[in-house]
Amino acid sequence: MTSAQLKNSFSFIGEMDSAVLPSTLELKICAGPQWVRYFVVSKTHRQVLFFGHYTLHHINTEAELAERVIRIFEKDEILQLKFDTVQIAYDVPYALVPEEFSAFVQEPGQLIQPFQNGFHLLYYSPGILSDTFQRLLSRSESKHINTSFVHLLPDALYDNTDKLFVNVSSDFVDVVRFDANKQLQLMNRYGYKDAKDFIYFVSLCCEDLKIDREVTELVLIGEVDIQSRIYDLCYRYFRNISFIGKPDHLTFAKAFELFPKHLHFNLYNL
Repeated sequence: MTSAQLKNSFSFIGEMDSAVLPSTLELKICAGPQWVRYFVVSKTHRQVLFFGHYTLHHINTEAELAERVIRIFEKDEILQLKFDTVQIAYDVPYALVPEEFSAFVQEPGQLIQPFQNGFHLLYYSPGILSDTFQRLLSRSESKHINTSFVHLLPDALYDNTDKLFVNVSSDFVDVVRFDANKQLQLMNRYGYKDAKDFIYFVSLCCEDLKIDREVTELVLIGEVDIQSRIYDLCYRYFRNISFIGKPDHLTFAKAFELFPKHLHFNLYNL
């Protein structure tokens, strides 16, 4: 199959007013093995203006992903804007380790990102993709996509500190827990194949942390809704379930009225 035959599926929400100056905008972008998605946020009004999502087909290597990203940037007029700031997110496996051990467990090519409560996040930045983004986007800053969880989820504990946050993706789940003082206690990622695998890992975290599922509120984030099998199982295992809401400091344009604010929470809040 030639590159000319490769197709991407594109979906979007919102529109860009030509009167809006690119110098007042921030781009938040992330690429996965089979997708590229991004948000455009007004820095002046702290409002989400645009969301774009590419579903990529026939991607087998990181080099192929990087090449597809280049082709997307060549055709996407919004991505060609001269944004004031750019946040590049990497949604990759990670390890959360105490600060005093981070230097001993770090491997060549692995990045260290300071986190809350004396933890450091270790992860591999995808080299080819990272180089491609750096060439395409000026004035950019890169970080792990779960950075937003550490900065924002403690704010969601204003009414109740006994919550378990679970971020759902199509093939992995992040389980995040803060203690009564709003200090990070756990953030782990588990790969899963089906809803039963999913609930097994969530239940395992509850056992390790001695969480009472009759009392603790389960807060869902990411690619899950009330119609899904995952939600159905969560409802059986937990008495109290909710979806994360948007933070108070951020608003959405009118076009996002039906957009579930828990979806891609970690990207638009990066």
